[in-house]
Amino acid sequence: KQWYQRRVREFQTFQHYFKRINLRPIADMTSQAMKYTIPSTKYTPEHTRYGMPQNGVTLPATRYTIHEWTGSNANQYLTSSTERTSSLNLRLESERLRCETADRTRRTQNDINSKLQDRIENITYWKTEVDRQLQKTDQEIANLMASKKQLEQAHVATQLPFEVATTCLKHREGRLSIDLVHDDVEVQLLKEVEMIENVQALLQQRIQESDRQLSELRHCKSNLEADLRDKCSSYGLDSRCASLHNGSLGMTLHQNSVKIDPKSATPAAYEAFSHDNITNAEKQRVSSCRQRELNEHTMHQTSNDLHKQAETVNESFRIRIQEMITAKTNLEENLNQTVLEISSMNENIAALREAIRLKDSPMRVSHMRLNTRSMRPNIELVRDPVQYGLVEEGGQITDSVEALAAKLNESIDKLRNLESNKKALEEDIAVKTNSLNIDQSQCLRLRKTLVWRRHEISF
Repeated sequence: KQWYQRRVREFQTFQHYFKRINLRPIADMTSQAMKYTIPSTKYTPEHTRYGMPQNGVTLPATRYTIHEWTGSNANQYLTSSTERTSSLNLRLESERLRCETADRTRRTQNDINSKLQDRIENITYWKTEVDRQLQKTDQEIANLMASKKQLEQAHVATQLPFEVATTCLKHREGRLSIDLVHDDVEVQLLKEVEMIENVQALLQQRIQESDRQLSELRHCKSNLEADLRDKCSSYGLDSRCASLHNGSLGMTLHQNSVKIDPKSATPAAYEAFSHDNITNAEKQRVSSCRQRELNEHTMHQTSNDLHKQAETVNESFRIRIQEMITAKTNLEENLNQTVLEISSMNENIAALREAIRLKDSPMRVSHMRLNTRSMRPNIELVRDPVQYGLVEEGGQITDSVEALAAKLNESIDKLRNLESNKKALEEDIAVKTNSLNIDQSQCLRLRKTLVWRRHEISF
């Protein structure tokens, strides 16, 4: 009963306090509560709310002030408002997330459907390309087998001017110095000799090349067939996937499928695989076409080829002879110009020496004047403009002599180079004359005796 009475009195005191402070706005109370901290000191049972003990009365163990009570209430208001605001934000965020995930799922599924259609179109394109390449490869295999059969039935007999080609090569070994060059004439002569030596074995070589080419074509065909089978299977599976939708029946979850197989190929590797198969097939078909052309050329055009090669050698001789004539003419012109330049350089050296000699007298005059003026007595020995001018004049003459001497040395070196170049030109002209005699008077005249008779080569 006593405790209840004390609580009533405290409540009445609290009402009186609220009237006295005129109930400040809740915002100020909230701010006060945020800054408020509960002190650690508590009232003891030995003290009343006025700080005086009461004799004979036992008080509760804990006492707070009105200020603390008001702060606690304000703190509760703030906590409640904060929690409500956080709850509202959470609800709004949840609503946004639901809408966002639904939209993202819809867009992702539409994107996957579009990608599946693109993938099916891509498979269709590559399937068509592979099938077209497979048909072309089958046709090329049949064509090459027919060409090989013709090679096996062919026989060659030939009489060729081997001695003419080898004799020309021996004559051209007599070229000297820089003219002993591996030029186009020598390349064509060696090619002609090689052709003459290898004609008898050429048919067997072409048969072996055809066998190797057939093996490559069959390997390409096998790769194309395997690739076509895989693409047909992939086309069926992706078409089935494209037909699935959210209302499809019989769909189940496959947790192990929701990952990327590390052994799976990348789109670039997928396209590169088919592209490589197609490119290799095209390459082998091109090689096969060349092989068939080479086979037919070997069987039916050997005579013409040897004739054309002889004409090629003769044309190379004519071009080479014209090049040597042009080079020899240019060398002679350069020799004449070099002789003229040597004469001019001699005149230049003489002029430089004369210019150096003419600088001796002005140098003596300048030095004499300086020496004479250095004898002026006492205060008369002044650094006047004349003195500065004489010193500058002496320096200028010295610089001029040094520059002329340097240019003279340079001219002498250049004269030596010109004379050395003249000697080299004369030697090179002699080498060109020897080469012209070999190619024009010996080799080309010998090759004019070469007569081709096509009926000597028959199949």
